[in-house]
Amino acid sequence: MSKKKWIIISSLVVVLGGGGYGGYHYWKANSAAEEPVMEEKPQLPTVTADMGEVKKTIYATGTVEAKAHEEVKPDMSTKVERILVKEGQHVSKGTPLFTFDSADAELQIQKQEIALSKLERDMLELGKRKDKIVSDKKGKIKEIMVKAGETVSTNQVIAKVIDMDHLKIVGKFYSVQSTKFQVGQKVRVFLRASLTYTEGVVTKIDQVGKKVDNAGVLYDVEVLVKKDSGLGVGDIGQVEYRGPNGEIGLSQIVTKFEFPEEMEIVAGTEGKVSKVLVKEDDAVQPGQTMVEMDMEASDLEKKEKEISLKEAQLELIQKKRDLSKKQVTATVGGVVTKINAKEGEQIDGSKPAMVIMDMSSVYMKASVDEVDIPYIQVGQTVDVYVTAFGNQVFKGKVVEIPQEGTTQDKTVRFEVKILIADGGKMKHGMTGDCDINVNKVENVVRLPVNAVEVLEEGKGTVMVKDPNSGEPTPKEVEIGIEGAEFIEIKSGIKAGDEVMVTGGMG
Repeated sequence: MSKKKWIIISSLVVVLGGGGYGGYHYWKANSAAEEPVMEEKPQLPTVTADMGEVKKTIYATGTVEAKAHEEVKPDMSTKVERILVKEGQHVSKGTPLFTFDSADAELQIQKQEIALSKLERDMLELGKRKDKIVSDKKGKIKEIMVKAGETVSTNQVIAKVIDMDHLKIVGKFYSVQSTKFQVGQKVRVFLRASLTYTEGVVTKIDQVGKKVDNAGVLYDVEVLVKKDSGLGVGDIGQVEYRGPNGEIGLSQIVTKFEFPEEMEIVAGTEGKVSKVLVKEDDAVQPGQTMVEMDMEASDLEKKEKEISLKEAQLELIQKKRDLSKKQVTATVGGVVTKINAKEGEQIDGSKPAMVIMDMSSVYMKASVDEVDIPYIQVGQTVDVYVTAFGNQVFKGKVVEIPQEGTTQDKTVRFEVKILIADGGKMKHGMTGDCDINVNKVENVVRLPVNAVEVLEEGKGTVMVKDPNSGEPTPKEVEIGIEGAEFIEIKSGIKAGDEVMVTGGMG
């Protein structure tokens, strides 16, 4: 609930409560004179002081504003040839809005910008070219797929390599068993010839399965084993399975060891190949240079591209300069909210041809009284209420405090700028109000505002029950921050003490 609504409710509560209490004494006096009958005294409501948070806020009204607002008014009043945008369309700074001549310059500029983007992209790629291609694999070269003088691209495969230091064996398992393996898991492999075990690492697990005669559907678990002198291609074995409950078993079918799949080495750069330094059956190591690139050809191509890029840039500047005489462009980025200009008609100088608003950031200009402005600081949090959205709270932050105020109705007010978070659905010009949080204390003794009568700064009174007569008796308390809902009690009562609410319901 906004502060303005709390003020109204609190006022009503005080009036009704005060009237009730005064009426009680008036009734009591009249009743005593007319009838000497003992009547039960009305029970005044009480509240209990508790520990909690007290926030002091400053209330202000304001208006929602867009980040930027432009009313497009061309210098010349002439006939509009073509309108290039629509209401509701987002435009960037420099976007053409409408033209005065029926030229095809806009299309030419777009084509030139595309050509320029392509040249810039080509220049970027040329700058990334490498002078050599190195291996990122270890193994024996099975096939070379590039020659000197050929041009390669970044993702082109230049060689295929076989890992000669390892052998692969595939274990066949039922579905439940295969799900217990993980890639990277260390397992044992039983060697049928020597009746011994060797260690390996799971590299791949089949998720589909394949039907096998007399065995049902089995799933492949591929294991990579380090090759040693006693193990070779064609040897047979079985992958060991260890279940979650400690059970141990072997894969369902005996399988043969074989070399792993071929590994591909890609260029990782582009350009013309100068020299291939390796051949088939050569052993390569990670980091070893395999191919030297022709950097002279790349440098020449780069210089040609630089010349083409400069020419394209100059041509684009000239095209834009020519078009500037025939069109009006946006000076700010935002959304086109209003178009008054019409194709084939003269510009009406009495109103803007178009209106552009940037609603990417939404602000409230809050009118703060001069007596409150000393308490306002940049960075303070704000609870914002916009009339169009009822009691919905929008979080805000003070971002600007003016150095100069304006006189309004014999008072000086300052327009404090508040940045509103999540204000995308707001419209420029909407009205509302806000509570600026200027001070806050936590874990302090507090009472509701209608349970304390403020006498002066730092002093107030509360009503406590007289232990003898039962009548409300004032007690002085020291007060701190006065918030919209609670007042900080520094001394006089403590948490858990009850006070009477003579100003209405607590």
